[in-house]
Amino acid sequence: MLMATWRVIARSGIEATTIREIAREAECSVGSLSHYFKNKDDILRCALEMADGHVAERIKDLAAELPPERALREALAQALPLDEERALELTLDVNFWARALNHRPLRALQHLDHDRWRDLVIDLVERCLAAGLFAVARPATDIADVLVAFVDGIGIQALLYPELVTAARVEHLLDEQLHGLGLQVPGSGEPSAGRTRRAPR
Repeated sequence: MLMATWRVIARSGIEATTIREIAREAECSVGSLSHYFKNKDDILRCALEMADGHVAERIKDLAAELPPERALREALAQALPLDEERALELTLDVNFWARALNHRPLRALQHLDHDRWRDLVIDLVERCLAAGLFAVARPATDIADVLVAFVDGIGIQALLYPELVTAARVEHLLDEQLHGLGLQVPGSGEPSAGRTRRAPR
């Protein structure tokens, strides 16, 4: 049902998404949805949490498997629309950003999501700093905030202007951003890991 919700939101946007359309996409009745969810906002909240969980799981696997500089680079790539799954996840996120501006409960959820993501990036940056991988030592929070802002900005551009900001262009600019901050990442220019590193659920 939540995957059906993702597809409907990506196709129609959050405001135009209805429980009836979600039920149609999931090939179930409206009544059956009511057994699992209280209302539309409850469905949307669960869909967002599911998307966030997928991203967090992939990043956790990468952080455990890769050296710090590659883990940081690949973690950032997981939040960028470099394949169909990640584009759908980011589309869902962007739809929530707009709705969260005027919807307090969703805004609180979005804030929590941002804080978790920022903390994760800070942790990875701190690992790189501890290993002496940045040419210039800066506060981890400053580096992380620059990277989070970069990912948000280039991710939206890639969704809106895919003919100009291609996946290859996004990966190139990600490497340039990391290099500009003084981090050299071995293997830069190779496609990011995507689903291949995601652990089975």
